[in-house]
Amino acid sequence: MHNTYLLTEEQQKLQRWAYELAQAEFQASAERWEREGIFPWEHVATLAEQGLLGFTLPRAFGGLERSRLEAVLVLEQLARVCLTTAEIAHICMNGPSYAISRLGSQALQARYLPEVVAGKRLIGIAITEDEAGSSLGEISTRAHVRATSVVIDGRKCFTTIGDVGGTFEVVVRFGGEGTRGLGAVLVDADTPGFAVERVYEKIGGNGIHEAALRFEHCEVPREQVLIEGDPATSNGFKLVMRAYNALRLGIAANSLGVAQAALDQLVPYLLQRRQFGAPLAAAQGLRWRVARLALALEQARLLTYRAALLSDDYGFPPAYETALAKLAATEVALQAADEAIQVLGWRGITKDYAAERRYREIRGWTIAGGTSEMLLESLAKQVLRHYEQSSGHALQAE
Repeated sequence: MHNTYLLTEEQQKLQRWAYELAQAEFQASAERWEREGIFPWEHVATLAEQGLLGFTLPRAFGGLERSRLEAVLVLEQLARVCLTTAEIAHICMNGPSYAISRLGSQALQARYLPEVVAGKRLIGIAITEDEAGSSLGEISTRAHVRATSVVIDGRKCFTTIGDVGGTFEVVVRFGGEGTRGLGAVLVDADTPGFAVERVYEKIGGNGIHEAALRFEHCEVPREQVLIEGDPATSNGFKLVMRAYNALRLGIAANSLGVAQAALDQLVPYLLQRRQFGAPLAAAQGLRWRVARLALALEQARLLTYRAALLSDDYGFPPAYETALAKLAATEVALQAADEAIQVLGWRGITKDYAAERRYREIRGWTIAGGTSEMLLESLAKQVLRHYEQSSGHALQAE
């Protein structure tokens, strides 16, 4: 198969380099992080040495300032080998660090970005609350603005790297109701009043922890406001979500790598395993399942690459194309991981093979970063709105 996707020779070399790096540096311990539930700080050091933590960040602060598509290509190859390590790179390439580089003051960039590039600080996003999961208009964590400072009060749950992050982009309410008044403030983990309440035990992905965080009268300088919320409008919320699209696209990239790894495992097994006097690959039903997986993976990859080539005025990928990519990639990754278990039979549910770990690691990604259901609803609204505007007919509820 000729999988160049119109990539340049340099981009194809980058893909090969990332895959070879992952095999050499991350493959041997990929299972360890999940088994022991420990955060791979040694891989953070390697990622920093290779320039991958600052891959999309400005050169002025030590980054490489590479393109969104190149970041996707790298993450896909890292995730083929070790999703835990790929997620760390993804958080730095696409998360709050990137948002700071596009939206933050020069002072904020100078304070945080060099430490991210060097692997000395990880910055997570604290957005989800017990009563505000998909419905972000229910966020209750508040920012009380004073003359020279902002005081944060509230609680966040299921915050990625919540126990090891040095700083958090905390999505807060500056006033207003619903999505009006929402914005984001940077809070360092050593701020008085900040606490990690608990770390969640998950079905998989236990090398990267999710934690519940408490902010009790956390006072930070006014300059730590990254996106100020206006109680009269939803402008702050819209900007938070525009930045969040970079995270969603990174999830899509990682999911492509997981799906490819599952396909890489199940197809050779079909060719080698013999039953009833013939390879399993001789069974038409199994061949067609492989074909449909390959089709879905190609579709997801093309959607992800397309979204990576597009950007808004701030350098974030567009919402519609990113939603398509995240939905397609996470669902094919979950499907491929499940198919690998089924094809491997009893071997697939043993820890002797990576199939069961891969399934557990990817299962949460159709939930985190926007559930499949919420993405479908968002996409449906945009498609229907387009036709309403072009036809002049409003949708009537049944």
